[in-house]
Amino acid sequence: MDHGLRHERAAGDRRSGGRAARAGLPADHAEPDVRILPPRPGERVPPAGHTGGGGGEVGGFGGHPAPAAARRTGGTPVRLPEAVIILVGRELVTAAQADETGPRLAARLSALGCTIRARIFVPDSGEILAAVVRDQLAAGVDVILVSGGLGPTPDDRTREAIAEALGSALQRDETAWEAIERRYEERGRDVPPGAERQALSPTGAEFLPNPIGTAPGFLVRAGRTLLFALPGVPREFEAVFTRSVEPELRRTFGSRVAVASERLHVVGLPEADLHRIVTRVVGEESGVEVHYLARHGEVELLLDCRAERPALARETLAEALAALEKALGDRAYARGDRTLVAVVRDRLQERGWTLATAESCTGGLVAKRITDLAGSSAFYLGGTVSYADALKRAQLDVPAALLDRSGAVSGEVARAMAIGCKEKLGSDVALAVTGIAGPGGGSSEKPVGLVYVGLALPGRTLSTRHTFLGDRTAIRSLAAAAALDEVRRALSGLPPLGQPVPAAEGDEVE
Repeated sequence: MDHGLRHERAAGDRRSGGRAARAGLPADHAEPDVRILPPRPGERVPPAGHTGGGGGEVGGFGGHPAPAAARRTGGTPVRLPEAVIILVGRELVTAAQADETGPRLAARLSALGCTIRARIFVPDSGEILAAVVRDQLAAGVDVILVSGGLGPTPDDRTREAIAEALGSALQRDETAWEAIERRYEERGRDVPPGAERQALSPTGAEFLPNPIGTAPGFLVRAGRTLLFALPGVPREFEAVFTRSVEPELRRTFGSRVAVASERLHVVGLPEADLHRIVTRVVGEESGVEVHYLARHGEVELLLDCRAERPALARETLAEALAALEKALGDRAYARGDRTLVAVVRDRLQERGWTLATAESCTGGLVAKRITDLAGSSAFYLGGTVSYADALKRAQLDVPAALLDRSGAVSGEVARAMAIGCKEKLGSDVALAVTGIAGPGGGSSEKPVGLVYVGLALPGRTLSTRHTFLGDRTAIRSLAAAAALDEVRRALSGLPPLGQPVPAAEGDEVE
C-alpha cells in the first residue's frame, strides 16, 4: 500500500552504497568488531564473496579477483532478520530537517545482522502511522523500529497509532510514570500538564527506560515481530537503543552468523565521487555492505561483512578494507571512532604543539568542532572570529594596505590572519579561514563558495584556495572540514588538498 510517504529502500540499494569495505589495519587500530548472529530457517546466506553463480573468476576488487576469503564457496541455510525503520515527523517528510537518526540506526541494525528492508518517513498523523505499521506487521517483518512521536503534546500520536494498528487499548505503565516523575524532580521542575501521556503504551507493551530524557520507549511482541517505539531526539534515541533494543535483538536472534563491522572516515571527496570509487573497488558480491553517512563536510562509511565464521568475516572485511584504503589514499584519514579533530590532536601532541584559530566566514564553526572533542584544552588555546575588516586589523594585525589590495577573501589575507593569530595568541600552529558563504556577496571573480585557508606553522606558512557548492550552511561546514584537513595534511607531511596560493611580494611569510 502506498501512503504517499518518503520511502527509501535500504537493503541492497545501489544509491545508498551497495557493498564496500575498509582497509588494512595499522598497529594502533583494533581488528574489525565481530558479532555472532542468528540462523533462521528458510534462506541461504552464502559465505562472504560467493557470487551465486558457477565458473569464472569472482570479480569486484578493481577488476582483480576478490580476496581469498571472498572466493570460498558453500553456505549455511539461514534467514537474516528483516528490519523496517519508521521515522515520524512532518519536518522529516518535507526534508525541512535532516534525518540524523535513520542512517546511524540502519548501520547499527545492520551491524547486528539485520537486513534493512525499508526506511519510511511518516508525518505527525496517527492515521497514516497506524496504516504503515499495520502494513509492516502484515508483511511479517522481524523488527519494526519507530522513532519519534512519544512526547507530551497532542501531535505526538505514536502510542495511539501503534495501539490502533495492533487493535489494542492504551494502558498506563506505573513504572514508566514513576521514572518520568523522578526525571522532572531531578531537574527541579514540576511535572507539566500532558506529561502523563508519556507513560501510556499499548496493552502488554514492555517499558524501555530513557536514561537521559522524559520520554520512555516501549516494546510490543506481535507474533514474530518485535515492535519498538523510541523517542525521536537523537541522543535519547541512541541511549534507549543501546540500553534496551540492542540487548533484546541479541537475545532474540541468537548467535550463529558472524558479522564483522568497521567504520572508515573520508574527507575531501563528495559523496557521489566516493560512491564511484567504492563500487569500482569493491564489488557487490564481496560480501561487504556499506552505508554512507555524510555530515560536517565529511563522509563516514559504515561497513559490515556477514559470513559463516568470525574468522572468515574478519578476514574478508580486512582484505576489502585494504583495497579500498589503497584506492582512497590520503582522503581516508581514520577508522573506528577517531574524528578528524582527534587526528589533528594526535599530530599536534606528537610534537608538543598547540593550536589557535582565526575565523571569518565560518563564524566559530572550526572552534566548535575542535572543542566538541573532550580534552581539547590540552592542545587548543582558543580563537577569534574576525568577521569585519576592522577586527582583522585590530585583532590579527592584518595590514590595511593588504586588505585594500587583495580583499578580505584572498589567499594573502588568509595567510596574514594565520600569522597574526599565531603571534597574538602564542600558539605553535594557527589556522585561519576566510571566504564567501553566500547567498549574496559573490562576484564573477570571487563567487559564492570561494574559501581560503591559511596556516602558520613553526618556520613556514601556507595558504590554499578552495571552491565549494551548496547553500550557506553546506559551504560553512565544508570550509570547516577542509580547514581542519589542511592542518592534518600539513602535520602529516601530505600535500595540501586545496590549490596553494603563493605569497605575494612584500607579504609576511615567517
